Amino acid sequence: MSDTTSAVYAITLELDGQRHHFQCRDNQTVLSAAEEAEVPVPSSCCAGVCTTCAARIQEGEVHQPDAMGVKEDLRNEGFALLCVSFPRSDLMAVAGQEDALYQAQFGQYQS
Repeated sequence: MSDTTSAVYAITLELDGQRHHFQCRDNQTVLSAAEEAEVPVPSSCCAGVCTTCAARIQEGEVHQPDAMGVKEDLRNEGFALLCVSFPRSDLMAVAGQEDALYQAQFGQYQS
């Protein structure tokens, strides 16, 4: 039995200079929808702890209550962990942002 109450959003995900287009239900993570569409998004823990699946949201909105690996202020700047991000609108995002997220969170502590 399919869930007919779920909204479906159009996702545009840029990864390694290529744009990928796929659909994602509002009760599905962007990572799982990308995997269904055979988009090779890097991932590791799939629990919102590591930052392997980090992306930067360019347009649209996600709900990511379990994104423990991203500080709230950086979430507000558009960083998201795709493994725990549920779309709330059509999205345009750039994946492969693990290094950028790491630098934004921890780079200021390096000498």
